[in-house]
Amino acid sequence: MSNIAKSFKDEVARISRREAKQVVAPFHKPTTNARRTFADLKRRVAALEKSDRRLRAALAKVTAAIPQPQAPAKDKGWISGKGVRSLRQKLGLSQEAFAKLVGVTPAGVYLWERKPGMLRLRDNTRAALLAARLLGAREAKARLTGLKSVKQTGKRQ
Repeated sequence: MSNIAKSFKDEVARISRREAKQVVAPFHKPTTNARRTFADLKRRVAALEKSDRRLRAALAKVTAAIPQPQAPAKDKGWISGKGVRSLRQKLGLSQEAFAKLVGVTPAGVYLWERKPGMLRLRDNTRAALLAARLLGAREAKARLTGLKSVKQTGKRQ
């Protein structure tokens, strides 16, 4: 009797292993492929990181060897409303003409001149005002005539 029980037990174990194997079999290949893919990606990332470190070191050596040109000191160019008015008067321009020269509206120039203290301006407007400081009255009027001709013809001369 013990042989029959043992045989029965062995047969049940064999059948249950076969059933379990059939249930797990569809997941075996994708899991194995995913592990291979992950291992390959890890190797590739490690190689890329190594290459990146090597290139950064080479770049650091090259940039250290090349003398960097010094950037010109950025002129803060504090501009006040009173300064705008005096600049406009120095150039001998009306508010409208000065506005065209700087690239703003005449109302903007009016507001700047009335505002006490330092003006907070956008970078391109500040640059235009600082460039206007370097002009003389004749140059400013010449630029205005150049701007008018560009506006009339649609292209620069």
